[in-house]
Amino acid sequence: MGRACGGKNRESSAERTKYARGLGPGTSEVSVFVSNTATHLAQQHWNETALFVSEEKRYGIYPWLPKAAEFKEHRGEHVLEIGCGTGCDLLQFAKNGAFATGVDITDKHLELAKQRLNGLTTILKADGAVLPFPAECFDYAYSHGVIHHSDHPRTIVREIFRVLKPEGRFNIQLYAAHSLNLLLKKAKYPLDWRLHIENSTSPVHLDFYSRQAVFDLVAPAREVRVRKFHCTIPLIPSRITHKLASWLGYYVVVTGKKPAQLTM
Repeated sequence: MGRACGGKNRESSAERTKYARGLGPGTSEVSVFVSNTATHLAQQHWNETALFVSEEKRYGIYPWLPKAAEFKEHRGEHVLEIGCGTGCDLLQFAKNGAFATGVDITDKHLELAKQRLNGLTTILKADGAVLPFPAECFDYAYSHGVIHHSDHPRTIVREIFRVLKPEGRFNIQLYAAHSLNLLLKKAKYPLDWRLHIENSTSPVHLDFYSRQAVFDLVAPAREVRVRKFHCTIPLIPSRITHKLASWLGYYVVVTGKKPAQLTM
């Protein structure tokens, strides 16, 4: 039996913080949240405009997501979702037999996720940069549309590696630096396009990732695979835009395995 996931961490909050930030011996910082502007902006944005949609609507907008996220491939495994939002994707893992745990930093999202999941999963308030779990306890870590809102993405990735089991896998989905949807946003809102990316114009931190930036983010992970998805153009049939997605997709999806040697 491995360590329990989704319960109390056997490591101190100080040790978790050192893991997440790469702090050396002798430091005294013990906060379980990495306090910074990006975190505060995200909390403010989604507490004001929580993103709650039905399963039908979400996977109608993102028909590629169930397969790309591997909802049906982790029965019996311990799955962690970082930035679970209102729990739509977390529910899919649970429905398909995974032992699912979700974390988020936004109180409103956590409230709505708990209502949606109704006890099917473990849902905790936690920062992806300081995960409240022991090392090596999850088989699979998933994050959709979250890490690009952080100004410490490498810290979050290091935490993902820490909590994954030795053969554990990750699936991280980010905004692509080169996409048709982003180009259209910039054309429509040339002066303030960054305020029109999310579900309201409340500002949030935004990063956009090139293929090389994605490889750099998850180095030195093993068996890394990078793909692109999601391309929509008004009045253009989806059968056409689907073919463009592998080049001009809005999301870049990176999957891989935990590094063989992990240094903190």
